[in-house]
Amino acid sequence: MNLKKMNKGLDFLRQKYGAAKGEIERVDGHCFVGATPLLPGRMERKIVELKKMTENGTLEGISTLRFAAFAPKGTNLERMLAKELDLAAYLGASDVVRVMAVASGPAINVLAKLANDVNVSVEIGANLPKGELGYDRHEIIAKRGVASDQTVDTHTPHASIRCWNRDGMVEFTDVDTELFGLSYEEIWNVRAAFALLQKRADAKVWKAAWAKATKAASLAFAADASKSAKKIALKRGLDTNESIKVAEVR
Repeated sequence: MNLKKMNKGLDFLRQKYGAAKGEIERVDGHCFVGATPLLPGRMERKIVELKKMTENGTLEGISTLRFAAFAPKGTNLERMLAKELDLAAYLGASDVVRVMAVASGPAINVLAKLANDVNVSVEIGANLPKGELGYDRHEIIAKRGVASDQTVDTHTPHASIRCWNRDGMVEFTDVDTELFGLSYEEIWNVRAAFALLQKRADAKVWKAAWAKATKAASLAFAADASKSAKKIALKRGLDTNESIKVAEVR
């Protein structure tokens, strides 16, 4: 990720719409604004739409969340898993309370349970060739309705623009007209930072949510090592799974 380009995009949004000062920093591979970890997954357009479906009656009686994420070799598996478990809690509107996992080399498969009894399946892999963008899939199965953030019967996201030249093909996906030129990952980190600076997202909530997600991911690897499921005690506190205002998402 190019932090200089990301902060330039963040400044553009701040000047256009108004927001507190702040900049994006990267620590141990994760983006922060000050001491607050960013949760860019929650800002992605496709996740926003899935969240709406869980709240507006389109899906009734959610029973299972089926997620998968694949990335190039060398990507941190635990951080990838933490992101997916955070999205599971967010879309399932309940915290992770139990994890079981089987890991092998650059891959881990996880079964989890949310406090509201929703089942979660997460498949993580980091063995794609260097330079690949990676991809993910999030599917929600309910008593009435099924939703997915990928086109039916596809495994990789489609590009909206393809350019061919003597060096080969270059793909672009225009997901944000105000941040054109940034990569998909960069765009949603900028949007997450902007939501924090506009106080549409609560720093306390995101800190607590990321702490829960990283703990659950760590326990998943511990479950693989011990060959036994790990439980996570629920604690009273902030509701870290409520929707945030996304009025500025383009």
